[in-house]
Amino acid sequence: MRTLLVVLFFCLTALPCWAGDTLNEVKARQMLRCGVSIAAPGLAIQDSQGRWSGIEIDFCRAVAAAVLADTTKVTLQPLPIQGRFSSLISKEIDLLARNTSQTIGRESQLGVLFAGPLFITGQSFLLRADQGVQDLAGLNNATICVLKGTTHVQNLEDLAAQRGLSFQPLLFDAGDKAWDAFVAGRCAAITEDATLLAAGRVLFSQQGPGLAFLPGLYSRELVSLAVRQDDPRWLMTVRAILSALITAEEIGLSGGMARQPRGSGDSAAVDIFLRRTDALASALGLTPGWATRVIGAVGHYGELYERHLGAQGPLHLERGPNRLVRDGGMLYAVPF
Repeated sequence: MRTLLVVLFFCLTALPCWAGDTLNEVKARQMLRCGVSIAAPGLAIQDSQGRWSGIEIDFCRAVAAAVLADTTKVTLQPLPIQGRFSSLISKEIDLLARNTSQTIGRESQLGVLFAGPLFITGQSFLLRADQGVQDLAGLNNATICVLKGTTHVQNLEDLAAQRGLSFQPLLFDAGDKAWDAFVAGRCAAITEDATLLAAGRVLFSQQGPGLAFLPGLYSRELVSLAVRQDDPRWLMTVRAILSALITAEEIGLSGGMARQPRGSGDSAAVDIFLRRTDALASALGLTPGWATRVIGAVGHYGELYERHLGAQGPLHLERGPNRLVRDGGMLYAVPF
């Protein structure tokens, strides 16, 4: 009994007994294990040579640059919808960068915490352009392809109730199966977040008639990075890396500038940012220069977005809510 009381004392007065230590595990392993999407242009996709690209991939590389000072020390694990959270909780991966919407329900029920949105999107509908449907009412009583276990199922129910419509959801466990059914004409439309629908349109553009978006977004989805709930230190580290990317855009620190030797040419804002992030390096479990390594590896947030989701990438999506707050968007950095 006395031994048990001693154990409980240390658990309550020190760090949690079962707290994770992902940061030190990544350092000891010298490899970051990152969960990403499966074959989604703009997000995570391999080319014919096996080379990965996408906004999820570059964020994983940014974390490796900060923690291990080497962007190549990343193992990428493509994950299906149903396996994303279990892979994180079972410690098969260190970070879930895969397209995942942040919700209070997931944080309270699944043992995960979200470090902040990698990008912001919303639920949309894609249908064949020759259907002539102009608005959501045109899909009343229609069969809609949707992925099981996503926020989009609940959103579909909410939309039907709010607008006095009726939808017939056709549920699928995997995105490729939902798209196959849609292209084959088993449903009138497919619903997902707009980013994934744009990615799917790229992949399936040769397999059927022209595809068109229904105008508008029908939800607000914070596609966020997730870590295990028992590791607040790792959460803080990942959050700091995301904030560094956004701050760099706010102060005009590009990837090209970050790769140059530091000197008198830095603006006052850049100098303050780099000094503050270096001062926090030890508390974050990182080494000085971590923010410079991150920005030098992948660029600031605006560069990251445009390269993969925007005008330079395959999806050609407007930044919309992913603009900085000062530019009318929803994106801002947690201050250092």
